[in-house]
Amino acid sequence: MIRRCIGIEIGSYYLRAVQIARAGEQFLIEKVFDTQTRRSTDSLPDILQSLSSQFGFDRRAEVAISLGSDEVFYRNLETDFAALEQIRSGKLSTLEYNFPIQPGEIVAGTYSCRQLPAEKYSVLAAATARAAINEKLQILSDAKMQPALIEAAVFAVHSTVIFNHPEIRVGQAIIANIDDEHLTVAVTQDNGILIVRNIPFAIRPDSDSGSQEEQIALVLSREAQVTWRRVFGAEIGQETKVYLIAGSDCDYLQSLVEENLHCQVIIVDPYAKVKTAGDYKVDFPIYVAEGLALRVLAPEKTKGVNFLQLNKAGTKTKLDLKKELVTYAAIVGAIAVCWAIGLFLRLSYLEDSFAGLKNQITDVFQDSLPEEKNIVNPLVQLEQKLGSFHKDYQLFASFCPQGSDPLEVLRTISANMPSQANMKINDLLIAADTIRIIGSCDSFESVYQWQQVLREVSGFKLVDVQDVQKEPKSGIVRFTMVLSSAKYSKVMEQK
Repeated sequence: MIRRCIGIEIGSYYLRAVQIARAGEQFLIEKVFDTQTRRSTDSLPDILQSLSSQFGFDRRAEVAISLGSDEVFYRNLETDFAALEQIRSGKLSTLEYNFPIQPGEIVAGTYSCRQLPAEKYSVLAAATARAAINEKLQILSDAKMQPALIEAAVFAVHSTVIFNHPEIRVGQAIIANIDDEHLTVAVTQDNGILIVRNIPFAIRPDSDSGSQEEQIALVLSREAQVTWRRVFGAEIGQETKVYLIAGSDCDYLQSLVEENLHCQVIIVDPYAKVKTAGDYKVDFPIYVAEGLALRVLAPEKTKGVNFLQLNKAGTKTKLDLKKELVTYAAIVGAIAVCWAIGLFLRLSYLEDSFAGLKNQITDVFQDSLPEEKNIVNPLVQLEQKLGSFHKDYQLFASFCPQGSDPLEVLRTISANMPSQANMKINDLLIAADTIRIIGSCDSFESVYQWQQVLREVSGFKLVDVQDVQKEPKSGIVRFTMVLSSAKYSKVMEQK
């Protein structure tokens, strides 16, 4: 899977962009872009939109943008363990009064923490104003872009250095980034930044101060020594490496700094380890834009302060009471309208269901009692008819051997009838207390065997066989059998 990101650096008079693709552990610079923005008619959103419309940048790629050097402030704060835990838990109120930004407008985050003697800790924090973030968000919004990262330029440059010069991951070093108006010095140790100093400077063209490169080298050497002593309390050693990032004449500047600091100065090569597609090795600096893209594509290998996330986490929506009341009133009104519509639909549904149910009752009544022509109240009339049927059933079921009804009597007789001898029942009469069976079979023996079986049934007594005759021609034996219930037999015995 290929993932892409566009890093965008917006300077005072320029805009630079780099598109990098990541496939596994391979990083490839696919597109680069640079333009001047000195004219008042230059529109940053239009330029950003032209990246995809004219220069082939992927409009689906993620976007990272940097804040200017004059928009981010850095502080190294000494704290104890309790204050450090508060900062780590996200309570950054202790940072608000350490930056030249109004407390309500500050967006701050911590980058690193270093333990000092006497149970003290040094925390590197970075902060910017919310207005600076909103300005970048507005530019990207006008260009129809959604950022994934808003980062300080020094952290992006650090990402470029550790990717192309991985030896910086071990030991102590200095990163010096020179742009048109600022010198940024960062002291690193083991893949992290310990301190950042952002120094604005103006180059004087007079001959007494030397050439431009000599003035820059002098300022850089002096500030690097000051920064190094602040962190380590010692002079810069000969084994220390200074990673230099400058716009032009880097070779001459490199020799001047080496002469002043007596240590090795390495000109950062943004293409040393990151491959390029085609002839994309350009002569303008892409360190910041490249580092921004790498920060998004390889968060496991880089580190920084994402002001976009901090801004989202710290944004508090102001309560507009009038707007909230209007919103709640509209919601309540909508609920009331939906409730009334629901009641009306429910009433209509119930009325239709009631009418359908009445029609079904009438249909059932006519199917059940077709002889009844006068329909007044179908339910009451059906209930009366069912009552009449129930009484008739009770009269019919007055004979109940051990509580059984006529159907139960019929089932008992059928269950105890011999399967052989061609036994047939021609007539069956169930009276109040007795049962009369008229039937036929193949032999006299079958009749008396069945008599014996019925006598053993608990519900019958006085099983009597009467009028047993055999037809001479067919040989069929016809018989009449009379059965009495057990209850009836007890009554007869008492008499």
